[in-house]
Amino acid sequence: MDNLFNTDQMKKTMKKAQRRATWKTIFITFCVLIVTLPAGKIANDAITRFLQSHAQNSFYTLHQVGRANEFIGTTKNYPGILGGEMHYKTFKYIEGKIVPTGDDTYGYGFLRDEKAYEGSIFPLPFGKSGSEQDLDVQHYNELGQREMLFFYPFIDYQKMRNDLALLPEMDDHKIMEVALSFDKGYSMQEALAKLPKDVTTSWLWVKDINVTDDHYVKIAKSDGTVEKGDYLLRSEENVYGFSLFNANGEVAENPAEQFVRAISSGTRQKSRLQDEYKRLEKEIGGADGLSVNDLVIYGAVVTGNKKTLTSLQDLDFIKASSIGVITDKY
Repeated sequence: MDNLFNTDQMKKTMKKAQRRATWKTIFITFCVLIVTLPAGKIANDAITRFLQSHAQNSFYTLHQVGRANEFIGTTKNYPGILGGEMHYKTFKYIEGKIVPTGDDTYGYGFLRDEKAYEGSIFPLPFGKSGSEQDLDVQHYNELGQREMLFFYPFIDYQKMRNDLALLPEMDDHKIMEVALSFDKGYSMQEALAKLPKDVTTSWLWVKDINVTDDHYVKIAKSDGTVEKGDYLLRSEENVYGFSLFNANGEVAENPAEQFVRAISSGTRQKSRLQDEYKRLEKEIGGADGLSVNDLVIYGAVVTGNKKTLTSLQDLDFIKASSIGVITDKY
């Protein structure tokens, strides 16, 4: 009974009980962490790998249907919590020579929107062209390489590029790529037959819009002239088509079929580009779906040197020409 009213003894007993409870909590927490941390890491790694694979397929598909004459080279993955970033480098083949064209970042995950944001573009020459006003300044990428431009056959432009006229000023030992815009749409076989055999045709531009499309080109007059519009010309960054070579620099097998399959695959992938792939499938293929026979070629990218590219001058089916990467042969 004396101990019952002994406050010092009661304090000691309570502190002892509290210590036991604290150590018990620590032990239980430690055991839980031992189990949950490895399990959480395993789960996070599995989810991140799934999201990475999904994102990688998405931007690989984008390069299969767009980005004129460009391929994805090396990639580096930086996984995080339920997502991460992929850093990749791009390159082009110019007459068999690999020319780096820059690098980019692709974010993925539950808290990412699968794109890297660009800051303000300054100075002006590093912007992307989209209107005739942009023709007043030659635009470049981050490595100082010229931007190729494509011009629609159905638009009567006030200004266009005729970079083939610059060939006499070029060094005889330089090799380069040139974007050609045709006077009308052709089938793949017709387009390849029209281009001279002494130049290398590496990429074909595919018609991806209707002339009444109110998002890309706005045409309001019955005679086909443009009253108002956006994206009246297309930069190599946002044009659609397919390469005649694979990423190893070898002639591609059935490149048109691969282009069609890539678009169909993109329509099924949950990504920010899914609606764009659906638009492409509809605009190129129509109500009956998309097939190789639906492809209409509006232009091409060819490569060569000053001598071989001179054969393109004065060909009546070439509406405009725009020189891109210029490099040494070796």
